[in-house]
Amino acid sequence: MRSFAYTTLITFLLLSFARQASAQGLIDGFMRGQRKANLSLIGSQSTYDTYYINTTETKNANLGTVTTQSLTLKASYGLGYDLDLIVAVPYVRTEASAGYSPKQEGFQDLSAALRWEAYDYKFGKTRLSWLFTLGYSLPLQNYVNDALVAIGRGSSNLDGRTMLHYTAGPFFLTGQYGYIRMGQVTLDHVVNTYDPNQVNPNSGTKLNVPDVTDLIIRTGIKTKPVYIDAWFQKQTPYNEGTNIGPGVPFPTNAVGFTRAGARVWIKLIGKLGLTAGYSTTLSGRNIGKFSRVDGGLSVGLYP
Repeated sequence: MRSFAYTTLITFLLLSFARQASAQGLIDGFMRGQRKANLSLIGSQSTYDTYYINTTETKNANLGTVTTQSLTLKASYGLGYDLDLIVAVPYVRTEASAGYSPKQEGFQDLSAALRWEAYDYKFGKTRLSWLFTLGYSLPLQNYVNDALVAIGRGSSNLDGRTMLHYTAGPFFLTGQYGYIRMGQVTLDHVVNTYDPNQVNPNSGTKLNVPDVTDLIIRTGIKTKPVYIDAWFQKQTPYNEGTNIGPGVPFPTNAVGFTRAGARVWIKLIGKLGLTAGYSTTLSGRNIGKFSRVDGGLSVGLYP
C-alpha cells in the first residue's frame, strides 16, 4: 500500500509541474512600437516518459507517457513607443498513458506583462536596449490542481525581469534574468508527511510553492520575410524546497530545469505569418524530461 501511495504521489508531482516551463515564450526583446500589435494562435504538444527524482532520471511503468496539449492565444500591443502590453491565455489538456486517472482539460492561467524599454543606445548600425518587465499570472478557473492529472498548479505568481537586447542588422542577441514569486497553493486534502497513506479529504491545506529564478539567452536573425532564433533557458529554485519523496506535498518541491529550443517564423502574405518551434529538456530537478513541438499563425508584427 505504501509503495502504491509513493508511486501515486510521484505521478501527481510530475504532472503538476510539466506545465511550468511554458512561459519562456511570453517575453522577448523586440518592442512593438506605438499602437502596433500582434496576435498569435499557437498549438503545442509536449510528452515525456522519464522524470527526475531530485536530479536522478527515473522511469515508471505505472506512469507511462504523459502528453500535454495546449492551444494558446497570445496578444501584444504597443501602449507607447517604449511600453508594451503582452497577454497570453492557454487552453490545456493533459493525460497519462498508464494508470487510471482521467484526463483533465480547461483554461489554465491568464498571464499578462508590461514591457518597458528604459534605455536605448545606438552605435553606428548596432543598437543596445535595456528593458524591464513586470508580469502576473492567475488561474482562469477553479480547476483541480491536486489530481493525478492536472492542467496547472493553481497559484498566482508575480514575475519581474530585466533584459539586454542587442541588434546588428538582422542579427540579434538577448539575455534576460528574472525572479518569479510563486503564490500559495490550496489543496483539496492534507497529505500526512509521516504517513502518505493517511489522507484527510477536503481540508483546504495551503502550501508555499518555492520561488524560482529564470535565465534565458536567445539569438537569431530577424528580417521582414523570416525570423529564426535559438534559445537556452535555465530555471533554478530560489528557496530550499524539498525533493520528491513519500509524504512530501508537491507544492513544496524545488523544481528546476535546463532547456533549449528553436523557433522559425515565415511571412505568408500581408501581415499573416506561420510559426513553428521545438524544445527539449537537457536536465532537471523534480520535473518531467519532456520535449515540445508547436506551430501556429500570427497576424501583425513578429515576434
